[in-house]
Amino acid sequence: MDSTLVLVRHGESEANVLHMLSGWMDVGLTERGVKELEALRRSAVHPGTDLYFSSPLKRCTDTFHILFPDKAPIISDSFKEINFRSLEGYILPTKKDIDDYFSAWIRDEVQKDEETMTEVMERGSRAILETVRECMGNGLSSATVVMHSGIMRSSIVSLFSLDRRCFLEMSVPNGLGYILAFHDGRPSSFRPICP
Repeated sequence: MDSTLVLVRHGESEANVLHMLSGWMDVGLTERGVKELEALRRSAVHPGTDLYFSSPLKRCTDTFHILFPDKAPIISDSFKEINFRSLEGYILPTKKDIDDYFSAWIRDEVQKDEETMTEVMERGSRAILETVRECMGNGLSSATVVMHSGIMRSSIVSLFSLDRRCFLEMSVPNGLGYILAFHDGRPSSFRPICP
């Protein structure tokens, strides 16, 4: 049986603007982020699916209600962002700071007590495969998940056995993401959602 999983990143958050490691912090969307999501909803770039899930964090649930106003999400902690723990709220002021931090992070070289890439890959890919199994078990073929960039990219790297450096190269604009195809419960391909 073939199935499809649509992974959608939340809209621009206040933490995105500040280059803040927000992870499990509950930050809201910016006004610009709301307007961008409303424009995406009107352009209908997100395919309809049988089931809908969301991370419980406000930036995801708010994104969900803007993009899919007539749907009710199944809330899942499994789709939360990287848990930066004691680094939550830490600001990476320059692109070099961001690149340096995540270049070390993909090698599981953490600065303090944050989740490693290996941990996030395992959590995210397990949640995605469980979602696919849930669809298949109920005779459904598709689901949408509103989630975060870090766990989305980590999960794709894990599911498709990509080099970890692909995490740094993958582009996930706010409000967009990837469409993953599965055959008999196993990942077969992925492609970006194009506006």
